[in-house]
Amino acid sequence: MKYNNKRKFSHSGGHGGYFSAGPATCEGVIDCKGERFGFVPLGEGKGDVFIPGASLCGARHGDTVRVLITGERFARDGSRRREGRVIGIVEKNTNNVVATVVYEHNVYHAVPDDKHYGESLEISGMGGAREHDKVIIELVQTPRGDRARVLAVLGRFDEIGMDVKSVIASHNLRTEFPADVMAQADAYPDVVDEREARASYRRDFCDKIVFTIDGADSKDFDDAVSIERTANGYLLGVYIADVAEYVTERSPLDREAMLRGTSVYLADRVIPMLPEKLSNGLCSLNEGEKRLVLAAITELDEKGNRIKSEICEGVIRSTARLTYTGVQAMLDGDTALREKFARVVPSLEIMKELAQKRVALRKKRGAIDFDLTETEIKFDAAGHVADIMRKPRLFSAQIIEEFMILANCAVAEKFDKAKIPFVYRVHEKPSPEKLAALNDYLDAVGAGVNCPVDPTPAQVARMLADVRADISGAVARVALRSMSKATYEPTDGGHFGLAEKFYCHFTSPIRRYPDLAIHRIIKAYLRGGAKAAVKYKDFTTAAAVRSSKAERTAQECERKVDDFKKAEYMSRHIGEKYDGVITSVTDFGFFVELENSAEGLVRMNTLPPAAIFDGKRMCISCGRARFALGDKVKITVVGVESDRIDFRLA
Repeated sequence: MKYNNKRKFSHSGGHGGYFSAGPATCEGVIDCKGERFGFVPLGEGKGDVFIPGASLCGARHGDTVRVLITGERFARDGSRRREGRVIGIVEKNTNNVVATVVYEHNVYHAVPDDKHYGESLEISGMGGAREHDKVIIELVQTPRGDRARVLAVLGRFDEIGMDVKSVIASHNLRTEFPADVMAQADAYPDVVDEREARASYRRDFCDKIVFTIDGADSKDFDDAVSIERTANGYLLGVYIADVAEYVTERSPLDREAMLRGTSVYLADRVIPMLPEKLSNGLCSLNEGEKRLVLAAITELDEKGNRIKSEICEGVIRSTARLTYTGVQAMLDGDTALREKFARVVPSLEIMKELAQKRVALRKKRGAIDFDLTETEIKFDAAGHVADIMRKPRLFSAQIIEEFMILANCAVAEKFDKAKIPFVYRVHEKPSPEKLAALNDYLDAVGAGVNCPVDPTPAQVARMLADVRADISGAVARVALRSMSKATYEPTDGGHFGLAEKFYCHFTSPIRRYPDLAIHRIIKAYLRGGAKAAVKYKDFTTAAAVRSSKAERTAQECERKVDDFKKAEYMSRHIGEKYDGVITSVTDFGFFVELENSAEGLVRMNTLPPAAIFDGKRMCISCGRARFALGDKVKITVVGVESDRIDFRLA
């Protein structure tokens, strides 16, 4: 959110924004409800500006707009809300609008997937589409309001995988690599150049016991680890694929990678940042194959404290490709697996020991663990969702997580202190306004805890630990939404959630552009010193902005697809009864989460007429019955529409 900030502006409710001394103006991304009205947020915790339909002046959902504050009005809840008029469109929303073609009252209509664009739009140009087709439309302004013109046909609305295809299309995700990008990738050999592997600036780690630990279905491996005991404690090696050796500056590969910003993981497919020749081949640390790496070698004391770290270019040959489930089984004593991987078992035992110490140190430091589980979605041979379930949290995965955090911190600290242009991963302290709203919520649900207005990470962690068990999951989700969003920045601001002063993303250059960007800077520094890296100052700003935006888009797409797939699975269980937990209570009903992680809404209009929403206590009272956060209920699945699931009390 940007302000024309000449002086502080504050009235009626005390929301602090910055406006000019003349007519108050602000700038932000508009959230529209079709042509009826919209809102422009004033920034974290500062409310928003209401824009009536007649004052949208051609702005549509997602546009970055400049707004003139014209006055105030009373909102439905009795509070005052600023009202404004769009006086300029700074940047148009580039997202496609995806819709389904329907035929009603002798007219073809487009029903947008995203209701921000309206409920139904009359089609003025069919573009070869037929009824029930999924299409990309263009919104066309006419004297009678918005109309739709079909730009492209995606396929039939009920086609398998159309939900994912629609998400990809609506966010303009790049699914095909241009010819010049593929030509550059294909020009590389399938094996590492021996002259580069033996270069004087590279250390040879091929004789070390180095291995990868990833998910069972992973195909690209950009990090490997090794460990040794020392007289003082431990020597940990974290080896990251040297992607920057192949994705050279301003090359077709580099331009495409920056445009994509990140790989996108959509339930049943991956849209990679790099072509498969690199991501699954030359840059992937495959078992038994020589690969170029950037290595972070860290010495730690007996308690797990970092003593010093060294970063260098190197070459490795992975000893084994291990999985999280396999490593967990070995650590739990699986004899057959321990015999099969006898060469790496001693290293795994040492890693477990060190990781436990690092976890203890991180908790002592006050790092926040929201303990939110992920969903695993399984598909049958035809591409239908066969099952959904919560992913178990394995300590084997935490081992790798701890070691990657350690490497990220070491790299960030080195380059921050050297004052070299860099891209950092920054997570700022939450705003006082959001923390005040969190405390209102905690009071309403009777959590029995509060968060200080200016908290340390340790205080937030302690608050989450003290919440009673039945509402801990819901409180953790609300607390997470109260936190600032982590972003990529050209200056280091630390990581509040991890309670780390220095932090960056160094460990995933195959799938994240900021990691690739800093690899390029690190290599320039290692080969030519600080002078060789100074030229990247403007590049770091551009890379940080682009990477933050790409990450937000990817997360939005991934969540949307997960919602679609959960709804698809539950659509085959209409009429069935499940036990669940109330995770949110609103004036239109309450949300219930099932053990398999699917979440649905029990609507207020399905409850008895006596049902009353109590916003102060965040519950719904219905005679003697009371439905509040954390309550266990039995529900029946009654309907599914798109990505939404409807429940009724059983």
